[in-house]
Amino acid sequence: MSETTAPPLLSQIAGLARANRLDEAAALAADAWKAGADPVLAALAGAVEFHRGRFEPAASYLRVAHGAEPGDIVVRANLADALYRSGQADAVLALCDDASMRADGSLRLARLAGHLRQEAGDFDGAVASYRLIVDREPGDWGAWNNLGNALNATGQRDEALEALRKARDLAPDSAPILLNLGNTLIEARLGDEAEAVFVSAAHHHPGDVKPVLALYNLYREAGLEDQALVRITEAAALAPDDPRILTDHGQEAARRNHYDVAETAYEKALAVQSAFGPALVGLASVYERVNREAELDPLHARALSDQADAQTLAFIEALRFKRAGRFEEARQALEEAGDVIVSGRLLHLRGTVLDRLGRHDEAFGTFADMNRHWQADPTNPRDRARDYREAMARADALLSREWLAGWSAPPSPDPRRTPIFLVGFPRSGTTLLDTMLMADPSVLVLEEEPFLVEAETELGGVDALARAQAGAIAAARNGYFARIEALSGPVGDRLVIDKHPMHLNKVAIARRLFPDARFILALRHPADVLLSCFITNFRINNAMANFLDLDDAAALYDLTFRHWEKARELFGAPVREVVYERLVLDTARELRPLFDWLGLAWPDSGVDHLDAARRRGAVSTASYAQVVEPIYSRSAGRWARYREHLEPILPMLAPWVERFGYSLDDATIPGWPSGEA
Repeated sequence: MSETTAPPLLSQIAGLARANRLDEAAALAADAWKAGADPVLAALAGAVEFHRGRFEPAASYLRVAHGAEPGDIVVRANLADALYRSGQADAVLALCDDASMRADGSLRLARLAGHLRQEAGDFDGAVASYRLIVDREPGDWGAWNNLGNALNATGQRDEALEALRKARDLAPDSAPILLNLGNTLIEARLGDEAEAVFVSAAHHHPGDVKPVLALYNLYREAGLEDQALVRITEAAALAPDDPRILTDHGQEAARRNHYDVAETAYEKALAVQSAFGPALVGLASVYERVNREAELDPLHARALSDQADAQTLAFIEALRFKRAGRFEEARQALEEAGDVIVSGRLLHLRGTVLDRLGRHDEAFGTFADMNRHWQADPTNPRDRARDYREAMARADALLSREWLAGWSAPPSPDPRRTPIFLVGFPRSGTTLLDTMLMADPSVLVLEEEPFLVEAETELGGVDALARAQAGAIAAARNGYFARIEALSGPVGDRLVIDKHPMHLNKVAIARRLFPDARFILALRHPADVLLSCFITNFRINNAMANFLDLDDAAALYDLTFRHWEKARELFGAPVREVVYERLVLDTARELRPLFDWLGLAWPDSGVDHLDAARRRGAVSTASYAQVVEPIYSRSAGRWARYREHLEPILPMLAPWVERFGYSLDDATIPGWPSGEA
């Protein structure tokens, strides 16, 4: 080290720097450095190079200054900053000891240490650094935000929320802070407050898609499907060039059976990125789901031309082979498809193919894996299933002659035709049956719409049915028809067939709205029904969540039919039973008496359910594929191939097997009613 640089020269360099003539200042400093270096010049030259954005030369100068004066906090902070900006994180942290951070009035050392420690996963160290900052500058909302994130990473969630709320109070319109707070509230299971925070973020930043996506994810995990669909639709509008968001929109719409909306969303995603695998997979699933299997071949050719990835191509191939009945090829293609679709959907397809190949033990194991996958859903399906059964039990406890005798007077008869309520435990053939009823063009089928339940809610729930007044009942009935007409146009003289399997437990509200209501009960062997429910990939609402576990499914079956039998007797409800096994054995013999009972015209050429299925378009139930196939009997008695797996629930089903005229020992089915041809 040479002698100290002359003060006039130092003043000249500093003056040039203050005048923002940084290049001249740097050149003069470099010449002076060649003539003789010293710590003061090193500190000044380092500062000049730093402000020029030349961080490595700055660090070289500042190392010299720091070596000479390690206690100079300004030089230490400048060196740490230069090293950070030149990517030398380890060297930075060596400068950020606790004593130096506390001596640094600028808090630059604490900020650098907090950031680097948080990035490195040293969250305890980051917390210490950020606490130092907020203690000195309690109005620093950025430090409060960072402290909250670091505290949350250490598991100190209450303290994290306190810090993040403080940051939010200081900067109420900061989107990152609101998102961090909202996400931490979700982790703390404070969903209502999280929702309010995300709504605030969306309000303050109407063009920002992130808070909208946060609301979408919140609603999805809470099982609030309507709200989730609204938010992902909004997100797709805000991000028309993001294929992932557009595809998520398509998937959510498809989940709600809005297949036209889903198809449009997938095509928008592919317009942005033609080989985007998730959108191609979604589009293929829509084609298969709405029975447009002829379009799978052109889609595969399109995906191949656009150089889609091999797994996406394999998935489209699997759907093509499945629909063509080439099940071994479908199985092989599914194995090659990897994880291009969610595990639950993939496992369902694999199980279906294995079943058709006769590999029943493997198929059952795969379906069990599918259900275990859905049991882990964050919406807690098993708890929701239990809640559903408990609500049914409470409603069942109301049914008594004393309760019915206390009902207030009904409203005046309605001039419109009373709907027919088509019920039957899920997977009992209700979709096939309602499709056949469409052979009479005067029939209007409601396909598992919630209108009856909504009318019950309007009246105050099942507990309030007895005291409901005639005016309120008439209004609920009008609302019921209004919803039908909003969906399907004027009812006019058409006969509404309100098909909903789980309306087996809604006899009371049906008879409250329509005292002359009649019912069609679809029956199928109870063991076949529960097997089919267990292996079907239902959308998991509270009722369908019962089918993720065989014991839950059997408990629901028993509870449902005990309730149905009790309500049927209490209300004296007129019921016509249709037996699935008889229907597939001799369709005309089973159906013609039902048409007569309903006052429908029997077609001269008989019932062509395939023609009716083609005319009805998309089928929203799990029977979408079967309803466009010729009548087949392979599902009758299918349970026997899985008997070993069903043994634990057969004792609970046995009374119903006997009650309905079936057997657990042979292929006995209920006989046709006496007097029929």
